[in-house]
Amino acid sequence: MKTPLIEIKKVTKIFGRNTVLNDVDLNIPQNKIFGIIGESGSGKTTLLKSIIGFVKPDSGIITFEGREVSRSMETIRERFGFASQENCFYPKLNVRENLEFFGTLYGLSSKLIDSNIKKLLKFVELEDAEKTLAENLSSGMQRRLDIACSLINNPKVLIMDEPTQDLDPVLRKEIVNLIRKINENGTAVILTSHLLFEAEVLCDEIAILHQGKVLEVGTPEQLKNMYSKNQEIHFETSPGRYDLIIKQLSDEKSIERVEHKGNKVILYTPKAEIVLKKLLIVISKMGEELIDVDLRKPSLNEVFESLVSKK
Repeated sequence: MKTPLIEIKKVTKIFGRNTVLNDVDLNIPQNKIFGIIGESGSGKTTLLKSIIGFVKPDSGIITFEGREVSRSMETIRERFGFASQENCFYPKLNVRENLEFFGTLYGLSSKLIDSNIKKLLKFVELEDAEKTLAENLSSGMQRRLDIACSLINNPKVLIMDEPTQDLDPVLRKEIVNLIRKINENGTAVILTSHLLFEAEVLCDEIAILHQGKVLEVGTPEQLKNMYSKNQEIHFETSPGRYDLIIKQLSDEKSIERVEHKGNKVILYTPKAEIVLKKLLIVISKMGEELIDVDLRKPSLNEVFESLVSKK
């Protein structure tokens, strides 16, 4: 088993009367995309800032590659990149000037800064915008610039706080693909998100944080297998008399929830095969045309709700 990149042991952080992190234990693996998910106020941002050394825990230890963060802060920070929820670039500087400025903050030589900028502009597809003021970039380009600034020192780890927050679906997909590229290039990524569907498809491993405590850690698949008893039956018919279909299935007590989603209906049940057989019989008897039917494993959102409801 590989040594964890980051080890968090019994970390607690208190602000005033509020315990933001409560005895957190967590091992973050090397070379992966690791997600920390939770509701607003669960302690996600504080945990990120503790990892990078911006916030000092009241108790507990955080180590990076075996070295305690609080005792090797300057050296360790050089190995990190940090992209916060808000853009950190300077609007009145152009793209190149912003990258040069952040390079000097890390004490990089002019030659290395120039070399890194050349690679980054190509990597984030901003080569044609090098001389454009940051404030004149589109929102998607601004987000890519901000990420490029966090990569100027060629970090071992990139920490990202809600990287797709407030982005529309098209831009969100663009940034998700960029995060994958960053990881494929050898940089470990630690990110927070409250978008569970996004974390499910993006992250190799996930920690679920609730009220400052880590409830569970695992791959999305492991978490779904451990904590969700239901499967999902997605179906669509025509003309789609869904209320009547559901009424015909009302004697099937194993259907725990029914959800209408666009032109489809989703049935949540721990006895998917039995329910599916009954559903197909009902659809046939009613003379409905079956357009689509799909049996799926539960989403990470259901796992999260299940875990949180027990606390």
